[in-house]
Amino acid sequence: MALSSLLGLTMSLKNEIAGVLRAIRTIRGFDYGDLADVSAKANIGKLEQGKSNITVAKLIELADALQFDPIALIALCVAIQKDEPTDTTFERARAELDSFKAEGGEELLRSQFVGKELKKRPAGKPSNTKNADAVRELKALGLSQAEVVQRLGLASSTVYRYWQK
Repeated sequence: MALSSLLGLTMSLKNEIAGVLRAIRTIRGFDYGDLADVSAKANIGKLEQGKSNITVAKLIELADALQFDPIALIALCVAIQKDEPTDTTFERARAELDSFKAEGGEELLRSQFVGKELKKRPAGKPSNTKNADAVRELKALGLSQAEVVQRLGLASSTVYRYWQK
C-alpha cells in the first residue's frame, strides 16, 4: 500500500475504524476512562460512532493505549473495508513489502533518515530519476524529443526539462 493510500485511510475508513476500536476496546476490557490519557471520552465516543476522523499519529497512540499493534489495527480496518479475511490482507501487505525490498525500497527509505531525523531535501519538486534516465538514454540513441515523448508517453515539457539536463 502506498504511503499516500495509508495517509488517506483514516478518512475513508471511518466506520471500519469505529468497529475495530469498539471490538478491541471490548476484548481488552477498556472503557473510555481508560483511554482518557490519549483522548477525551467524548472524542473516543465519536470515533466509535464513525462520526470523527483521526490522524494516523493519534490512531497509533490509541492503539498503543489499547495494547494493540497499530499495523494489526489498520490491517483489520482494511480487511473489513475490502470484505476479505485478515490473512488475505496481511498476505497482500507481505507481498508488497517483499516487492518494495526487492526494488531497493528499504535501503532508499533508510537513506532518507539520519538516525530518526528526516534528512532535508532540496526545495522544489523532486525529479523522477527513472524518467530522466530513460529520456537521456533515448537521447543518446539519437531519438528526437518528439520521438521520446511518443515512446515514453511523457509530457513534452517533461521531456524538454530532462533533455536539457
